[in-house]
Amino acid sequence: RFSLIAAPAISLIIAGPEAIGLVNLLALTQNSWHIAREKGVVHWPVLGRLGPGLALGVGLGFGLVVLVPDSWRPALVALSSIGAFAALLLWKPRAGWISASLAGTWGGTTNTFAGVGGPPLALFLIKQGWAHADYVRTQMVVFALLNIVSLPLLGLPSIPWWEYASAIGLVILGSASGLASRRFISESTASNLARWLIAVVAVTALVRALATLN
Repeated sequence: RFSLIAAPAISLIIAGPEAIGLVNLLALTQNSWHIAREKGVVHWPVLGRLGPGLALGVGLGFGLVVLVPDSWRPALVALSSIGAFAALLLWKPRAGWISASLAGTWGGTTNTFAGVGGPPLALFLIKQGWAHADYVRTQMVVFALLNIVSLPLLGLPSIPWWEYASAIGLVILGSASGLASRRFISESTASNLARWLIAVVAVTALVRALATLN
């Protein structure tokens, strides 16, 4: 859910595909942090089912990176975030090859172009019936690999090193704070707050992006 909020906001501030490269770098930081702290088993064979769709999706996403004008990118990133948010609410994938292909293609495309490929992949992985720790760790490994593949295709913005350090530190601090807040905030309340925040940021970013086109 981090990327669903970060991608539309960062795309309004930084022009070009490097904005999504930055989103992928920050998401990779968060995913690596979770991989290190989780004790579950990584179910590597699932990559065999997701792999073809992911490869196709990354190719499609990079094609959009090349073809879509920079002026349209913020609006399309915001729309991609809204679409990913809708998937969280509405899509009911199964555990088989068809859902794996769709999740991989969708996730690979939107992650490479817009940095928001997590929801379709997460929804597919949760259908595998693994223990919670296994699901979380496997999911974070899939996300991290997708971040790593996308970064060389997108590049990173030319900003001072201390801005990178500050952003990475804030991501780690935010992740730790989110885990600590589970003692005081129920999972359902936190989920509802996150959904509202995603919706507000994505819609606001879309409106602002469309306004700049006029």
